[in-house]
Amino acid sequence: MSKVIYTEPDMNKKVKFDRGEMEERIVDIYVSADTLRDGETSTKREETADSAPNIGRGDQNSELDSSGKRPSGVAAVFLGLLCVLLLAGIIGLSVYYNRAIKDSEDKRNILSQSFSLFKINTTSERDQLQTSYNNLTEEKGHIQAKLFGWRYSDSSLYFLSTEKKTWEESRQDCLERGADLVIINSDKEQTFVFNLHLRVWIGLTDSVTEGTWKWVDGTSLTTGYWGKGQPDNYGQEDCAEIYFRKDDPVTTWNDGKCGANNSWICEKVV
Repeated sequence: MSKVIYTEPDMNKKVKFDRGEMEERIVDIYVSADTLRDGETSTKREETADSAPNIGRGDQNSELDSSGKRPSGVAAVFLGLLCVLLLAGIIGLSVYYNRAIKDSEDKRNILSQSFSLFKINTTSERDQLQTSYNNLTEEKGHIQAKLFGWRYSDSSLYFLSTEKKTWEESRQDCLERGADLVIINSDKEQTFVFNLHLRVWIGLTDSVTEGTWKWVDGTSLTTGYWGKGQPDNYGQEDCAEIYFRKDDPVTTWNDGKCGANNSWICEKVV
C-alpha cells in the first residue's frame, strides 16, 4: 500500500480532471494516508506485542525447573512443615516409650524387692512358728511325763515301769498304753535309755527265726549295741534287754530268756 501511495507522479503528463474527479482523488489521497498511518500503528503494536511475550517467555523459561514444571512455594513449605511434624512425633513417641520402659523396669524392681522382703519375712516367721511349735511340743511332753509317769526326749515319750513282767507281758502293757516296747535307732537314744539305770526289756527279739533279730514294728536290726560275746543264745535266749551294769553305754545289750521277769520301757512317738 505504501508503494502505491508514495509513487512519484509523472509531472510531464498533463491530465485533466474535472471537479468531481478532483474531489474523489483528494478523498482517495486522504484515505490512503490514514490507512498508512493505521497500518504503521498496527505494525508497531504487533512488533511491541511480539517483543513483549518473548521477554516474558524468557523470564518464564528461566523460572522453569529441569522437569519443565514450575515449582510451587506453598507445596514446598507444606512438605517442610509436614516433615518437621513427623520428626517431632517420632521424637515424642521415642521419649514416651523410653519413659514407659523405664517406669516398667522400676515397677518390676520394686515388685522384686517387695517379693524378696516378703519371702524373707515369711521365712523368718515360719522359722519362728516352727521354733514355737517345737518348744510347745517339748513342754507338752514334759507335762505329760510329769502327770502320767512318762519322760520326754527327742520327740518321743518314754514310760518306765515300776514292776517286772515277762517280755510278752511287758509288751502287752505298752500296747494298752498306746505305745510299744522301745525301739532304739541311734546312739543318742541308746545313751538316754542306759542313763535310766534300769535292767529293762526292749522291743527286740529273734523268737520267730533264730539269729534274725527284729524290732516290734517288723523292721530288721541294722545297728546293735551288744555287750561283749552277745548274743550267745545261752539256754534259748530270744529277747533283748539292756543290762546297765556296764561302763560303756553303747555295749549293754544282752539276749535273755523271754519268760524272765524284768522292768520295761514303753515308747510313744509324739
